[in-house]
Amino acid sequence: MSHQFSDPAFLREAYGTEEGLTIRIEAQKRYNLQPRNIFDLMTEHAMTLVRPQSILDIGAGTGAWYPWIRQYAGTFCQYEAVDQAPAMVTYLETKLQSDPFSKVSTADVATLSYAPESFDWVGMHFMLYHVPNIAGALKTAWQLLRPGGLLLTATNGAKSYPEMIQYHETAVKTLSLPYTPDIRGDRFSLQNSADFFPRPPQKVEMVGGLRFPTLAAYLAYYGSGFCWSGVPLQYHRPEIRSQLLEIMAELVRVHFENDGCLTLSQTSGYFWIQKDS
Repeated sequence: MSHQFSDPAFLREAYGTEEGLTIRIEAQKRYNLQPRNIFDLMTEHAMTLVRPQSILDIGAGTGAWYPWIRQYAGTFCQYEAVDQAPAMVTYLETKLQSDPFSKVSTADVATLSYAPESFDWVGMHFMLYHVPNIAGALKTAWQLLRPGGLLLTATNGAKSYPEMIQYHETAVKTLSLPYTPDIRGDRFSLQNSADFFPRPPQKVEMVGGLRFPTLAAYLAYYGSGFCWSGVPLQYHRPEIRSQLLEIMAELVRVHFENDGCLTLSQTSGYFWIQKDS
């Protein structure tokens, strides 16, 4: 079955520049209701299991995991990041240019050229729902681990931001646009993905969400890419985006007027497996 969220054209648009992804990452930093950053918690936990000398970050995006690796694993641990989006790679190359123990490459998880047993940690975070062959990608990552190595995959719960999804569906229907419900949570989430792994993983969950203090902050987040969820690519035009934002603003304005904020609910966490020594 073909899925929009693993479609190359969709991925080029969603990750063709770092702007939208940066907005989403900054929103996670500022407005997240979780008691700790997921990368903070995960990396601290990973250090109690394996102290790494080399780490591979597959689908690294803008490098959200990187600062926590440097905080916990130290400055001399080799960090290698790969992403299939050239814009993400360019952004990361600039970000990491002063770090001699880092390397950034353009690569797809299906065509990685590393030798087996090359890394102590392999991470695949918030990206496996984009991968056509999820089990195959995890098998590849597993083969790249040294004996005793650690596979880590941060992801969300199956039903993320149901409040925003409900309003988004109303906005899309108001414009009479074709719509296919977001199936990322159906493809890979904390609730349904253990069977994809080479062997049963351990799981850590955190209940959280986002609380936006202003309408402008919420609309920036929605407009960073979520506004196109379920909408065919041929409709991804600036004038339609503007209309979706206008309708969304009217739908959610009451929350800011009455409550002073808008809260979106979410569960996130990570799977982990340690390879036998």
